[in-house]
Amino acid sequence: MFKGSTFLIIVSSGLTKKQADALHETLTLYNAEDVFVKESGDKSCNFLSPPLITHIITLTVDFIEYNQALKSMIPITTPDWIHACISENKLQSSKPYNPNPAFFMKKCFICCADNLPHGDKDLLYETIKAFGGNYTDVLTKYTTHLIAMDMTNEKSLLAGSLIQDETSRDPVKDIKIVYPHWIDHCIRMGQQLDETKYLVPDTDLIHIDNDDGDEGGDGENLDTLLNDSLPSDTNNDPCESVDFFNRKQFYISSDFNLSQRLSNAVKALIEKYGGIIKSTFDEDTDIYLGRYRSGESYRKSCQKNSRTIVANFQWFYSIVINKCWVSPLDSNILYYPVPIEPIQGFKNLNISITNYSGDARAYLSKLIILMGGSFTRTLTKDNDYLVCAKAEGKKYEAAKGRWLNSWGECDVKVVNHLWLEDCFVKWAKLDDSDERYTNFGSSVGMEPLVGRVLLDKEVLKEQLEIQNLTNETGNIDDSMSEDESTQSRRLLPSSVMSNINKESTTSLSKTKSSTTTSHKSGDDMVSTVSSPQAPPPPMDGTPNKSEAMSDLVSPPKTPNDFADPISGSGRYGGRSAAKKAAAKLHDNMSDLNAYQEMSKSTRKMKHYMDELEKATMSKKKQLDDNTGTVNETTPPESKKQRTEEYEIIAILTGCESNIELSRNNCAKLQSVGIKIINDLSKLKPNTLIAPKILRTEKFLRSLSTVDKIIHPSFIVDVLANVENENVLKQYKIQDYSLDKMNPTANSDLGVTDLQSLLSNKTSSPGSLFADIELNLSSNLNGGVEVISRILKDHGLKNFKEIKASSVISKKTPVLKCRLGNTPTTILIANKTKDVKLINSFKKSIGNSLVLDWDWCVKSIFAMHLQEVDDHKL
Repeated sequence: MFKGSTFLIIVSSGLTKKQADALHETLTLYNAEDVFVKESGDKSCNFLSPPLITHIITLTVDFIEYNQALKSMIPITTPDWIHACISENKLQSSKPYNPNPAFFMKKCFICCADNLPHGDKDLLYETIKAFGGNYTDVLTKYTTHLIAMDMTNEKSLLAGSLIQDETSRDPVKDIKIVYPHWIDHCIRMGQQLDETKYLVPDTDLIHIDNDDGDEGGDGENLDTLLNDSLPSDTNNDPCESVDFFNRKQFYISSDFNLSQRLSNAVKALIEKYGGIIKSTFDEDTDIYLGRYRSGESYRKSCQKNSRTIVANFQWFYSIVINKCWVSPLDSNILYYPVPIEPIQGFKNLNISITNYSGDARAYLSKLIILMGGSFTRTLTKDNDYLVCAKAEGKKYEAAKGRWLNSWGECDVKVVNHLWLEDCFVKWAKLDDSDERYTNFGSSVGMEPLVGRVLLDKEVLKEQLEIQNLTNETGNIDDSMSEDESTQSRRLLPSSVMSNINKESTTSLSKTKSSTTTSHKSGDDMVSTVSSPQAPPPPMDGTPNKSEAMSDLVSPPKTPNDFADPISGSGRYGGRSAAKKAAAKLHDNMSDLNAYQEMSKSTRKMKHYMDELEKATMSKKKQLDDNTGTVNETTPPESKKQRTEEYEIIAILTGCESNIELSRNNCAKLQSVGIKIINDLSKLKPNTLIAPKILRTEKFLRSLSTVDKIIHPSFIVDVLANVENENVLKQYKIQDYSLDKMNPTANSDLGVTDLQSLLSNKTSSPGSLFADIELNLSSNLNGGVEVISRILKDHGLKNFKEIKASSVISKKTPVLKCRLGNTPTTILIANKTKDVKLINSFKKSIGNSLVLDWDWCVKSIFAMHLQEVDDHKL
């Protein structure tokens, strides 16, 4: 069972020398390669310098190999793991047996309901993994907790209907269906809390609107109820002594796309460790947490004169757990924001892994996915790569000996993990034939442990230069904006080009047919059965493997393939075929690498040039015969539409479970006159797309300008028939009006006719709160910054934030206004959290009026100010 594994047993007060010797005998009996035993305080020998072990058995974390083992993802377990493996007669997951008390979620296996916001799901999964738990996005027999907001989603219905059969040989676990607040509170308290108060009720007794940003109504009551359930004793928190973040100012990027509930939870966690959350980024920001290497705040954080630390939540969690300060650039390469665009050469690559387990396996699979490839559990002849730790196993033998081409070369290339890590660091598809990547032992240059590479600061600097240059020239918008779904060609600084020309790293892969395969569980299972049907094209519009290579090995389709995409002029007219090939391939960094590799082969280059010249002349002759002489320098017709040419400028909110738009989808919609925007500061929408009446920021702000509210089914139907030029006539937008698609829309909005309300809006939209000045409590759900943006879009003249902890007196500066003909001072407050503030305000401020946020919302819904009597606090 333990063949090929080398163990280190740490002797401590909990694990005696006698017990260690007994474990030594057991491991040897089950074919362990070698077993070492040492005292926890012995610093004379470090078994990871050089690496000599694959597993550590211990009841303490106080030994010199611990931090390096954690970084290299070497399993650290208690002796119970060995006994469990022997009992089950197979290797078990090591996570539940980690001795570190900071990994208090180690016995949890989490799954999230599909109707949770995608940004929330991603961060919840990262959080549970950081604190020792496991997760998968499908329900399995190992799932212990399902995170959901209601019982109306498929996963909740399935988990709730499972029948427990204790007599079964392999009984299904009782899956607890809990609110996301349970994870938030476990992390804040540093311990796994009892789930009883967090269980989602079987019936819809509590109505929750879980769209991002909506924490009003019953959702607010739920938050209050669950917050009150937090235990007051935090002495057992194993992370409590962390003080690295004391008085540090944090800015959290919006590219995480978190709901307001999770944003509040993250804020509470950071504040627990002494941090301060900033709503806007400035030069005083100490720590920038972001998901992607893009956006104005990221660029400012990375400038030479900036003192801001750039990282993501994984890094933050690692500091909290390990109680050790390490710069993100000196830690795991996944502790730093990642590029938003995948590596061109990795698209549609199928990559499998063998001889890696636990955290190391999860780490490598995540690298594959982030770079644009597909991670496959099984290995078939349609795989492009096998990442292998050692030269043994069924997958390795199949890749090296079963699937060979006519030249005797392996169809599936075999590399070690260093190739994946270096590709990630360079953010480029590197030469897989390099000896550094084909060693599977102790040869010179081979690093046997994963996780030891660091990010390259020069690569980060070059990527930043590209962003800065394209941002200045206006060719590429902020990477998180969905306003522009197409990208102009990047202009590279000379320093970047010089480095590119020095590297010849990517080999020209031959085209393989893409077939669906039958998958079996287990690391070393190999499948050779293929479906006779080719897989359908990807939903995001990306080409399959054959299409991805056609740009390199196939002739261009039209003479305009040689036109400059910026100026429109023919760049290659009059050149020889060789120059045409070189110039075309140099237009793209991934193509450049392929060209340099191809140029080494006279046969490949000659074949490519002949095909290119033949196709060019054939197409040109055909066009000349049909339409007369074609001038290749004639600029192509511009495809970019001006704003006024779009019939529909739309913004989506709450549509995560209905549709997820890619850049390619947005481009298709633009081609038929529908522009999807994400930022209300750039363009004002005329159409709001939502599945129901919501209280999100986007929904409320958009009501100041839109004249239509439609169901997301409209976008789904249009995308399905986007090739039809008359698609907007076929699918009439008025047929998808929300009140027609959702029977409760009018009553939820509080009106009798939604369309009539929108069409009869005042001649000066956005003037609902004109001439009104409001005082806003800092306790308002969503925060004053969000609330003020909503109100200002509806004409709010001015506002003043009133801190919940403020001592209100007659001299307290407040804003006054007229409500109708009556001068008054209005405070918008939280009825649950602001009890003291409300009483103090009423007592000290004469002629005052304290209203809840619902007055503002109902006024926006109805498009006129509501009576205040029903909303007084």
